[in-house]
Amino acid sequence: MNPITEELIAPCGINCALCSRYLAYKNNLNRSQCIGCRPADRNCTYLFGKCAETNNPTTKMRIFCYECNHYPCQHLKRVDLRYRKYYHTSIIENLERIRQFGIRQFIEEQYLKQRCSRCGGLISVHNGKCFACDEVTKLVEKSNSHRRHATSE
Repeated sequence: MNPITEELIAPCGINCALCSRYLAYKNNLNRSQCIGCRPADRNCTYLFGKCAETNNPTTKMRIFCYECNHYPCQHLKRVDLRYRKYYHTSIIENLERIRQFGIRQFIEEQYLKQRCSRCGGLISVHNGKCFACDEVTKLVEKSNSHRRHATSE
């Protein structure tokens, strides 16, 4: 069963289900935890309150960034650059896949790509570890060893 739900896909295209802080929450680790942007109903974490659309009370968290007239804005490009450099994923590409193929197909693709080959859990985008199978010493590791247990490899 796919543990990724629609509400775990943030407006900026980040898959919160693959976030180390979310996986720490789901696996009851005594670490920094988060339940995800949409479930927490809070302002966009990565755009730091600079986005008028996702932080607007009338549209708050109900849109994806690609629906904005300013897409892709400089703030989103900055976060995308960081995610591509350190975590080998592009949130802008995520948004484009959602726009082109729909949220359900995107979620299925994400699960197939990030599923642990040993337990079927999820591999963190931030440290490349399955929180159910691997020892987690750091929530974030900027390395090339990510996805070593994912089923797609």
